[in-house]
Amino acid sequence: MKQARVISLAEWPLHKKAEVAHVHTQDRRALQKIIAMGVLPKTQITLLQKFPSYVFEVQNTRFSIDKELASSIYLQEVVPL
Repeated sequence: MKQARVISLAEWPLHKKAEVAHVHTQDRRALQKIIAMGVLPKTQITLLQKFPSYVFEVQNTRFSIDKELASSIYLQEVVPL
């Protein structure tokens, strides 16, 4: 079985569906923001915009974050069942 490639939201291609693999940050406040947006492991996410800020969609809700926060969210391709 092929291992899914894991890259940050900041590097993810636009409009390609992804699944959150993990979040990596030492900043407790940043982690709280990420959790409040519903960005949890196995959650599906779609990156819609990279400039001037990162805009992504989670469960029909759009969020805008900066590059630092986008770099702490790691995604992998959605693997169909």
